[in-house]
Amino acid sequence: MREIRTYELDRRDAPTGWFIDRPQTLRVMRGQIWLTIEGEADDHWLEAGASVELKPFTTIWVSGAQDESRFALASVSTHTRSLGEMARAWFARRTTSPRIATVRA
Repeated sequence: MREIRTYELDRRDAPTGWFIDRPQTLRVMRGQIWLTIEGEADDHWLEAGASVELKPFTTIWVSGAQDESRFALASVSTHTRSLGEMARAWFARRTTSPRIATVRA
């Protein structure tokens, strides 16, 4: 089973960030989308019909380059992910390092 979500952005909207926790495909359905994938040197300018395969455990930033730009994110259902994949996603989302309490004698 695949999960597909559709989003619509206007040019005036601020870039929106997503944490990608499983393999997904971003496909532009209408307009033009500006896509930044953290860790990559170049941005992507995608026209209607273009798609990009997104790797798990990355963060993306998406913005509409035209009014009413629309894109879809499609992925495999979360029910098919293994426990190890879910654990890696959980640890990747953590923003702070663990703190160890010490007791002075």
